Amino acid sequence: MKKISLAILCFLWSGFFCLFIPAVPTALAASAYPQTISSERFVELAQQKVESQLREMGETRRHELMLIRAPQPMKLPPGPIICEVELPPGPIICEVELPQAVKYSGNVPVHIRVFVNGKFYRRTVCYYEVAVYDKILVAEHDLMLEKPIQPADVRLEERRVESGNGRYLTKMGDLAGRVPARIIRAGSAVESAMLQNPVVFNVGAPLTIIANFNGVEVKTDGLAMQRGRVGGEVRVRNVRSGKVLRGRVIDAKTVEIIS
Repeated sequence: MKKISLAILCFLWSGFFCLFIPAVPTALAASAYPQTISSERFVELAQQKVESQLREMGETRRHELMLIRAPQPMKLPPGPIICEVELPPGPIICEVELPQAVKYSGNVPVHIRVFVNGKFYRRTVCYYEVAVYDKILVAEHDLMLEKPIQPADVRLEERRVESGNGRYLTKMGDLAGRVPARIIRAGSAVESAMLQNPVVFNVGAPLTIIANFNGVEVKTDGLAMQRGRVGGEVRVRNVRSGKVLRGRVIDAKTVEIIS
């Protein structure tokens, strides 16, 4: 009977003790970490950073910042708080220019470093997707290889773009004197890499070959061994010597030898 009573007493005592154990660390935690940076504050800092970098890149087109993942709130010990915001690869304070551009596709991680009392405390990450829109030329119908593009062949349409300025064509003047390097399907955005200069001479065409030696220009007759486009490189044969040389196409009648 004494053993049973002793066991019950021990059980009750242990339960009573357990009821009070959590109260001590909870109180200590509250006093040790009295400050909190909210998730909303982290998102605000990250958004400011991305917007700042877009301005530094000269990006003036319509854009949207889509929050993919926000950081959790962070509890902090007492003391002055400093936040550094960075976009990889290196830690840069908010006001300083970043070495890499914001990506126009995929997620953009924004790192936020938190310092308390001048010492690094913790880092968190906020993820954004950046969508940039521009009015660009779009094919009205299939644009065929080597066929000059007319105004009726394209239209202006606002589309989401995947790079800075230059990749997508935005006015008819960008098409002047150029032809498709491949078939551009109807509804496709017309990109600069899809176009090339037209052929100005074919194999066997008579040409003037120009060469410069120590500032002295020499001209001779030649024959094209490849089709030529202005600005492109072709092989030509010197009619007098029979030598095959490589040159850059100047116009429909002239090739300059590449030294």
